[in-house]
Amino acid sequence: MPKANKTDLSVQEKSLKLIYALNNIATELQNSIHSEENVYAIFQKQVVTLGLRGGFSLLDEQGKNLNFKAVAFTNPLRKVLNRYESKLKRTAEEYSIPVERVDVYRKVIREGQSIFVADTSTVAAQIVSTQIKVFVKPLLSILGRPPGIFAPLIYDGKIKGMLNIVGPALTENDIPTMRAFANQIAVALENARLVRNLQSANEQLENAYQKTLEGWVQALDLRDNETMGHTMRVAEETVRFANFLGIAAEDLPHIRRGALLHDIGKMSVPDSILRKSAPLSEAEWLVMKQHPLTAYQWLSAIDYLKSAIDIPHYHHEHWDGSGYVHGLSGEDIPYWARIFAVVDVWDAMRSDRPYRKAFSEKETLKYIKEQSGQLFDPTIVEAFLAMRAGKKTGSGWT
Repeated sequence: MPKANKTDLSVQEKSLKLIYALNNIATELQNSIHSEENVYAIFQKQVVTLGLRGGFSLLDEQGKNLNFKAVAFTNPLRKVLNRYESKLKRTAEEYSIPVERVDVYRKVIREGQSIFVADTSTVAAQIVSTQIKVFVKPLLSILGRPPGIFAPLIYDGKIKGMLNIVGPALTENDIPTMRAFANQIAVALENARLVRNLQSANEQLENAYQKTLEGWVQALDLRDNETMGHTMRVAEETVRFANFLGIAAEDLPHIRRGALLHDIGKMSVPDSILRKSAPLSEAEWLVMKQHPLTAYQWLSAIDYLKSAIDIPHYHHEHWDGSGYVHGLSGEDIPYWARIFAVVDVWDAMRSDRPYRKAFSEKETLKYIKEQSGQLFDPTIVEAFLAMRAGKKTGSGWT
């Protein structure tokens, strides 16, 4: 096997550092989606910290113009830019550019391409309108000719805008990384919008809240074809089991909401991972395993849902400590999450999937019994088996 030379190893090392750095930014974005402004601020701060510059823009409703929403520059460039903004009486974030004016923009937005540009001064020259070109010529000179990557922001299969990142060390090899980063930004923005819309409701609109939650569930089910209908079924079955266990009636609505939202964190997972038919790579699995933590970050900001948060946050913890995200074990795992974990697996096994037929009731209950004391709380397993056997009440199990 030929040995990799030092140049190859150096390129690989830089690419890996960029992947990990951008993944950390993406995680922070998903955890700070209380408003679009939070997403903008985190992007600006963290991109500059990496020694890069750039921004992202969103398409207007007509799909003709790109409106800049976040622009990240290092301090020296930021000060120069501020002077020009003051003279033009307009910030960079308020700048709007017709898609058709810039060749690269047109390819990104109209064709969905991710493009590496070796000399971004050619793009900058097309961005600036003729009226102010002479005025900003010194600024273009300061910006220089570094390489850059332009990638579409895609959510739910639709191009929403564009990411552009500029840095002296960028190469064509970084295109997949930037495309993934662009997807994460698109997801963060869309979910910030969803959270903002949800928080605008008030306590008198309980029914509207419930419909919104179910709408989230339906949206997730539509994205994740493999689990279509799973969320609604498992929510109803969890409430039935909780009632069987003798849990107080006033807690049942919270349990239902928690069950409905158990996988809401997957809204932050790009389609390329969520819908992937082949096994996930280690890096993709790391992104997927963040969904309970993402759910916690989103839902903890909403008073209406705080009582339902244990199920989305802890439902992948295992009784023996082998689960994720926190590696909790035994009774350290919140009770409602332990209840839900059994029902979740039961419904998953009893449902058809693209790659297998549903397991029989007997096979499913056999597996759950085998995992008692490993994945599941033994007492809860015993109660679940009793309920499935037709026992009428389980009030003595709590």
